[in-house]
Amino acid sequence: YKQPEANTVSIAQSVRETIFSLKKNYPEYDLLVVSDQSGFIENAISNVKQEIYYGGILAVIVLFFFLANLRHIIIIGITIPSSLVITILLLYLFKINFNIISLGGIAVGVGMLLDNAIIVIENNMRYRELGYSNRLAVIKGTQEVAMPIVASTLTTIAVFLPLIFVRGIVSELFRDESLAIAFSLTASIITALTLIPMLDSRESFRLINDPDKFTQGFLIIKRNEEKNLFRRLIFWILFPFKVCIRSFIYVLAVIHLKVGGYLNKKLAYFFKAVDKFMEYLIEKYELLLEWSLENKKTVLAITLGLIVITVLAAMDMKKEFIPKGAQDEFILDFDYTSGTSLQGNAALTSKIENSILSIPHVKAIVSNIGRVNEFDFMNKEQITVNKTNLIIKLDSYENYYDVQNHLRKILEKLKGIKYTFNEVKTSYSMLISPSENDIAIKIKNKDLDKAFSKAEMILKKINSQKIEGIKETRIGFEKGTPEFSITINREKCLAYGVSVSLVATQIVNMVKGNVATYFSDFDKKIGINIRTPENNRDDIQTILQNYIQNGNTKIQIKDLVDYKFGFNYSEIWREDQSRTLYIYSALQNAKLDEVIKNINHTITNLSKSPEEIITVGGVNEEINNAFSALYVALIISVLLMYMVLASEFESVLFPFIILFSVPLGLIGGILLLYAFGESISVISLMGLIILVGIADNDAVVKVEFIIRKRREGLSVHDAIVAAGKDRFRPIVMNSFTVMFGMIPMMIGIGAATQLRISLSLAVVGGLISSTFLTLTIIPVLYTYMERYSKKKFEKNSTQI
Repeated sequence: YKQPEANTVSIAQSVRETIFSLKKNYPEYDLLVVSDQSGFIENAISNVKQEIYYGGILAVIVLFFFLANLRHIIIIGITIPSSLVITILLLYLFKINFNIISLGGIAVGVGMLLDNAIIVIENNMRYRELGYSNRLAVIKGTQEVAMPIVASTLTTIAVFLPLIFVRGIVSELFRDESLAIAFSLTASIITALTLIPMLDSRESFRLINDPDKFTQGFLIIKRNEEKNLFRRLIFWILFPFKVCIRSFIYVLAVIHLKVGGYLNKKLAYFFKAVDKFMEYLIEKYELLLEWSLENKKTVLAITLGLIVITVLAAMDMKKEFIPKGAQDEFILDFDYTSGTSLQGNAALTSKIENSILSIPHVKAIVSNIGRVNEFDFMNKEQITVNKTNLIIKLDSYENYYDVQNHLRKILEKLKGIKYTFNEVKTSYSMLISPSENDIAIKIKNKDLDKAFSKAEMILKKINSQKIEGIKETRIGFEKGTPEFSITINREKCLAYGVSVSLVATQIVNMVKGNVATYFSDFDKKIGINIRTPENNRDDIQTILQNYIQNGNTKIQIKDLVDYKFGFNYSEIWREDQSRTLYIYSALQNAKLDEVIKNINHTITNLSKSPEEIITVGGVNEEINNAFSALYVALIISVLLMYMVLASEFESVLFPFIILFSVPLGLIGGILLLYAFGESISVISLMGLIILVGIADNDAVVKVEFIIRKRREGLSVHDAIVAAGKDRFRPIVMNSFTVMFGMIPMMIGIGAATQLRISLSLAVVGGLISSTFLTLTIIPVLYTYMERYSKKKFEKNSTQI
């Protein structure tokens, strides 16, 4: 078995190399890998890496349609690799490995890496257009947006801080992702306020004046310029790095001078068209803003209507812990009729195997006949002759559900066979699905036989009611073989003067026998077992009629014991110190809450003994626990955001305007999830929490600029319009870069996509609504808040 701290991928690679060498040494044997988790892990990590690459490329491409300046696009594009370097360094310092979760956090943060750089560059451009020199424009532009982008970034980071400290499955799923996003945002603010202004302040982006003279002096490094031995040693240690850095700078310079000049000429018409289009959009937005300010109540009514629709959509969505994802293999467990021999089991399994292999896309089958656990071959207690376990391997992930549906149609025609589909248990699947079953009906009773009878009654009742949305309903374990349980009555033994141990020994020797001596055969010892003849122990009554010799008195066993008929259970489960029996069921295209409600209604009228407790649980327990943790984290996040905003604006009122952008984002996030048929899960909730941190960024910058315009002496109306026109381009750019950066995650190709699709849908949908509504609703709310502040100020002045 793999040690917990060991790396699955590296171990699997070593095992495959060993198998390859064994095949060479033993060609007569065919060695086949039954299960290999490393392929899934490598595929999942590779997909996340591709999402990071493609997301970054798409985000940079979006800049072409807004900035219309190749130089600025290159400067902002440098933000991604430089921020990723800082992020990876921070992950290393905090001892966080590259895995599906942490890389997913980086993939989410790729689009957000550009936000701060865009705001800085765009504001610098605005000051250049006002006639400032390049250096002064960069200084004033960066200083003006420094505090707003720091505040907006801190509010986003504040959203993820509570997720780092929560416990349970939420911590396992989101701690690394939250840290990765927080680190990437920290890196983006560092680069936006240092690297970006430095590069943008250069009059010319040329790193060398004449590339043709590069070989004459640019890479000439004097080897003997240092005479000190220690300095010469340092020189030679740094020499390779110096060559690489100079070569890299030269390549960039050549690309910029040669390719950049060519592209600027070819794209000049395109950039002009983009500028005109942006001017057209700003004009239309100004008209929309004027209309919104003149029709405040109508705008608020529309927003309220959208919130109501969103709430109704959320109530109609099904809940689940984590959306189930496809794998390239699954387990099919068979339970044949009791009494089926091992040979009969093998014959039936062989026929089923042939039927399965005829299904398209089935690659191979591994059968474990007569065993419960597919990997525990050495455990004799796991042997059950009427059970079979099949591991069905597929040629790709895409055919996972199609093969299972095809297989169900075949198995439904077979009578006397119970079957269940299960996932191949991996560390990943156990993390995202801590409960193996969607629904679990718990029956607690000290008497397991009575609990089993009640379970059979409930199972029959559920099957007769034909509750929609459930499948593969079964009792958690088999009833077992029939048996008689004999209990020695201590009071009767005391009355007859017989010791309890004597009675117990007599019964054991009679039924099981006793090794009296050993027969030696060379180096072996063979035990000689002596027990009562079979005709004196072939049924319970015969056993009880036997006598126990106590001195000169013979006493029948039936006078000393009590007995009852029951069943021998191979496993006994306890919960809260009480024996518990489970009835399991799986969901099929149904809402968990509705199914549980129907099951409770079905079993409500069943008679129950006082000591019996029946509850319906399952994955909903994990859902409730996880949702509770996320709700608490969300409340703490909003409080932290408020504290950051209150300190930024030095006001207790204006932060409420920005916090109103949170429900504006939730509108689009929930409605897009609803439109795509997604559920409310831990993953989609995480997307909504991320959205809470992102949605307020645009509002922070917008409100900051409105307040700044007011301080310059403009009226409320003029300040809102001026700030709206100035901030329109960067707000739209920020939202579009994040949205396009998440498009590869939304497509969801490959393994472990269920951890990213609903999350990205929630974020993208929320950004669509928050971007549009922030540009209209926030100005309207600002007018009401300004009016309220003015009235309060006048009231306080009058009292003074």
